Amino acid sequence: MNKSPINDRIETELESRKKDNRFRKVAEPGNRGRIDLATNSYLALHANEEIAAEAKYLTDNCFSGNLASRLIETQTSLYPMLESELCEWEKAEAALVFNSGYSANLGIIEAICSRDTEVFSDRLNHASIVDGIRLSGAFLTRYGHCDMHDLKKRLEASSKKEKLIITDTVFSMDGDFAPLADICGLARQYGSMVMVDEAHGTGVFGDTLCGCVEKFGLGKSVDIKMGTLSKALAGLGGFFSGSRSMRDFLVNKARSLIYSTALPQSVLAHDLAALRHIRAHPELGRSLLEKSAKLRDAIKSLGFDTLKSESQIIPLVTGDEGEALGLSAFLAEQGINAPAIRPPTVPKGTSRIRFSVHAGLSPDDISHVVDSLAVWKKNNA
Repeated sequence: MNKSPINDRIETELESRKKDNRFRKVAEPGNRGRIDLATNSYLALHANEEIAAEAKYLTDNCFSGNLASRLIETQTSLYPMLESELCEWEKAEAALVFNSGYSANLGIIEAICSRDTEVFSDRLNHASIVDGIRLSGAFLTRYGHCDMHDLKKRLEASSKKEKLIITDTVFSMDGDFAPLADICGLARQYGSMVMVDEAHGTGVFGDTLCGCVEKFGLGKSVDIKMGTLSKALAGLGGFFSGSRSMRDFLVNKARSLIYSTALPQSVLAHDLAALRHIRAHPELGRSLLEKSAKLRDAIKSLGFDTLKSESQIIPLVTGDEGEALGLSAFLAEQGINAPAIRPPTVPKGTSRIRFSVHAGLSPDDISHVVDSLAVWKKNNA
């Protein structure tokens, strides 16, 4: 490696992270039989045999990549089939599939924003939202987490002609809801567009499980929705849903779509099969949320702080990075996979264990998790 100030800075940063218990590593392959509370497969569809069989049929023995960008050519009819089904599910004019939720947020935000746009972003929004705003060159204004008084004040102070409010609907580390009705009301008052990231709402909330916008009855008040195919659907990809003109604009301007090779047929086949399964079984979301409430209530009864979680994402705040790592390691010894989340992913002093509840958890699994937490608390009181 060439001697360079860049290398010196990298080494210094790595040593600092190790010292502060913030050093990250790629996760090792999980042990079979563990209670997995790290997964984003909220409905456990990755293990659904009906979906696997349907996906195998739809794949039609084609497992290679799609060989080019979607704007150059496509090797499969599954894209229009998937997007048509997404339109029906979302009750939208149009849908557009990206390679991931991250690339969807980057592509959408960079395309629609300019230096004349002021974007109002919740302080706890996903990193892909922040990165999309930075790439666009728009003026970024962060408002306090779910703080509508702060958002209103910042909207009032804005002199920009173009305004866009962006928020997660379910926050990935706190598990709480954005106050969508209030956000949409302020958007109308101040002439702003609204974009929401439904990554953790897709497939879980609403009468047909298409997300929190449906849950709160705000379909006509939200201009742009980003959903994901890689969490509750256990596949891969992200998608836009909204107007036809916005879809046309994104096809022409979204660089993460234009300059990426399209998803392979095998991935699209799973996505389509999983979506059809979810639409046929809307009761899956209710069952998941009942399990989540049971675990969350039990954790709170032990005296742990779960913040304002109301979803399948349950934080257990330790505050200290080392304590979070220690609890995660203890749970691993009990056969429970639950990751420690530390800064900079969460604010300093709010390190935590993040439990992702999924439909595959049994009552015995939940009891084992609670009993293990009780033992750890007793030993670390």
